[in-house]
Amino acid sequence: MRPRRMRQATVLAAAAIAAVLVWSGATLTGTTAYGGKLFISDSWALIGVGITLGLVALTPLRISVRADADGIRVVNLIGNFELPWSAVIAVRYQRGTPWASLELRSGDAVQLMAIQVSDGNRAVEGIRELRRLHEEAA
Repeated sequence: MRPRRMRQATVLAAAAIAAVLVWSGATLTGTTAYGGKLFISDSWALIGVGITLGLVALTPLRISVRADADGIRVVNLIGNFELPWSAVIAVRYQRGTPWASLELRSGDAVQLMAIQVSDGNRAVEGIRELRRLHEEAA
């Protein structure tokens, strides 16, 4: 899980994006710089875009990794994975990559976007804990 202040900053940024565009849409009137007329549908479109972008800005909050003795559950931006430890060969954290990954027996890899190199010691502790759980399950 990301630090609380990072989650709060994400929520504030999403709210600001939505608020600015919704306010702009609600106050949109008149004509364009080239003389075109603005319609109510233009206002509603801008409000819809504001709400949509605000929701999209919240998507990083869903990223997580949960592990226990039975297996690991990974939620990335796109895709959710629930794997038993028996399907995992190794927990990897390679130089030059932004986040950790799981090497699977099938030859595939699952990225762990919730454990990022930018997290420093928290990332190292997370990897150690995942490796410990993996070893215990083997």
